[in-house]
This record gives sequence, C-alpha cells and structure tokens, in this order.
Amino acid sequence: HYVPQLSKAIIRHNQATGEKAINLKGYMVGNYLTDDYHDYLGLFQFWWSTGLISDDTYKQLNLLCDYESFVHPSSSCDKFLESNRLLKRMLVVGHASEKYDPCTEKHSVVYFNQPEVQKALHVIPAVAPAKWETCSGVVNNNWLDSPRTVLDIYHELIHSGLRIWMFKQRFADILSFMGGWTQEYAGLTFVTVRGAGHEVPLHRPKPALTPIKSFLSGRSMPCLERVSLSDS
Repeated sequence: HYVPQLSKAIIRHNQATGEKAINLKGYMVGNYLTDDYHDYLGLFQFWWSTGLISDDTYKQLNLLCDYESFVHPSSSCDKFLESNRLLKRMLVVGHASEKYDPCTEKHSVVYFNQPEVQKALHVIPAVAPAKWETCSGVVNNNWLDSPRTVLDIYHELIHSGLRIWMFKQRFADILSFMGGWTQEYAGLTFVTVRGAGHEVPLHRPKPALTPIKSFLSGRSMPCLERVSLSDS
C-alpha cells in the first residue's frame, strides 16, 4: 500500500504546484494489500475446503482471526498463528518453483549487514538496528499508522489518469488469491502469473517479464488466439 500512498503524494504535489516535478505516468505493484476486509475474504474457507487445514483449525481461525488486520492482527490471532507455523508460512511464502533458492532470504541478511553495503546505502549507524532483518519484528510491532484500506487512494489515482497495473501469483494465500487471467478496466489492469510464489520475478522470472514489458510499452497483455471448432 505504500506504492499508491507515495503516488498520491506525488500527484497532489503536482496538482498543488501546477508543475510536474515528477512526471508520474503510472505504476505496477505486485502482491498488493489494498483492503484488510476484502483481502482476507474467503481465505480461511478456501484453506479448509481444499483440505489444507482441519475443521478445528478452521473454527479457531474464524473465531480468533476473522476480519483481522493482516499487518496488525490481534494478540489472540497472532498467538494462534505463531502456534501453527504452517499457517504463518502459508500467509507469506506461496509456491516456489524448482529453481527457487530457499536460502535467498539468508543471503540477503548476510549482504545487507555488511558495513560497506550499509555505508553505500547511507545507513546512519546511530539509528540503525543492531542487525538488519528482512521482516523486522521491531519495525512491525511499532508500525502504528498502517491503513486498513487504500481503496479510496486507488479511486483518486485512477481518476487522475494514472495507468495502474496490479499483479499476483497463483497460490492459495492472502497475497495471491486470484489466478490465471488478465483483466482490464479503465485505468486499472489485473495480471496473474501462474506457478509463482510471493515474489513473482524471483520465482518465475521469464513469465514475470511479459507483464513488465507490456506495462512499460503501454500495451495490453498478449492473449492466446482463440480457435473456433468450426475453423478446424
């Protein structure tokens, strides 16, 4: 949601000054969070109906976590998820292809904790944490202004004329619930990349390149040609 928030700030600044300090034409965002209620809607039922969780787990999720914020769940919901680490992983990992390196996160931790890397990134030692983490619990637990929805921002940005593309992978979690198609609306395009995990370009780099190239060229996604049985 920080991508549409930043885009809104740029658009409003340009409108207020009458100048395009940043000539923003649009943006593409992957594995997006847009609205706590709608992002979660049907998730637990999908897990249960496909046999990923038991009847008891399904009941507990609906009791403790239903309609909760994905970023800041209640303490009872978070405690239940922590006690069921498989659920925690299903929320964030997704499906990984055979070529995916499961140690990618560990490589990142080693790399970004190197002094020369932090110096190049202008990290201020006085305010930097003792150790860089991919998902910092300190940051997450102290992040108090996370919005529950950015749907209003999307309405504003679409009306401003931005081209917005939103893509996801195909797997059964909150960050990838849609699958297998592309759908265009006025100013808004949805794309799904099959067989990817949470980070689409990392897991499926070649298929992920197609929507990126289409977006940058200003074209729609390529579609398969339909063949009529009467033509055969």
